[in-house]
Amino acid sequence: MTPMSFPGSLSIGRDAAVGTILNSTSQNPGASASNVTCTIQQNTTVNGTVVAGNPKTYQTNVDGIGVRFYITSGWNGGWEQAPTTSSFTVTSGSTAHYVRADLVVTGPISGGTITILPSMTISFTGPCINTLTVTETLVTGTMVTGQACSVTTPAVTVTMQKVAPSDLPSVGATAGNTAFSLGLNCAAGAKVNVTLTDALNPTNQSNILTIGGDSAASGVGLRVLFGSSPVSYGPASPLAGTSNQWSVGTASGGAMTVPLIAQYVRTSATLQMGRVSGKALFTMSYQ
Repeated sequence: MTPMSFPGSLSIGRDAAVGTILNSTSQNPGASASNVTCTIQQNTTVNGTVVAGNPKTYQTNVDGIGVRFYITSGWNGGWEQAPTTSSFTVTSGSTAHYVRADLVVTGPISGGTITILPSMTISFTGPCINTLTVTETLVTGTMVTGQACSVTTPAVTVTMQKVAPSDLPSVGATAGNTAFSLGLNCAAGAKVNVTLTDALNPTNQSNILTIGGDSAASGVGLRVLFGSSPVSYGPASPLAGTSNQWSVGTASGGAMTVPLIAQYVRTSATLQMGRVSGKALFTMSYQ
């Protein structure tokens, strides 16, 4: 049986969502039937180590990369995931059976060369066929590269301009727009996402940053904008789909900046002048 193979190299976002299919390969394991009618027993076993908490997904030697095997459900039917045991009826006509292997994301990807892969053993028995047992193997050697970035501005201090109470005449009014940016150096193709977290109130999911205890002012908050849109805060997690995570775009390779704007926003009818401070954390995710 000719081994199935994945591409020689794959470039993947380091924080790609668990379950993402990176590549699929399939073939006929040599099982076919013509002009017969009978019931066939099918059994598949997977030779490998199951990924913890991820049933029917099997480890490779590269962190964050696993394999799932599938086999045709009945002759020319849909796919069912191995390991499995089933029986089905072959009716008159020409039919064939297929197997498939998917390379999938199981967690944060470290990158490296895949040298250890699981295999799947299949057996067919029935009164109208000769017993067939085959083991489907996969070719090792795929080089996995994580598309990632390095942060060139790990800490950014934004000095806001002074504003007068008259610049914030009513609740919801904004003033003092101050531009700043986050700096990155990214591999080409990395899909960059960002989450801002309120350092003083990590559960805050609004778009107004909690002001610090050393702030003398009241009735005012701080807001960050990406483009013209206020950014809402979320948890400090790089996982895909994190609440209020937002996309910066796809890196072309090399230096990259994320332009942002900080502004004051009036939050109550009573406004007290004084110093305002706040602190936010940013988490990058490369998917």
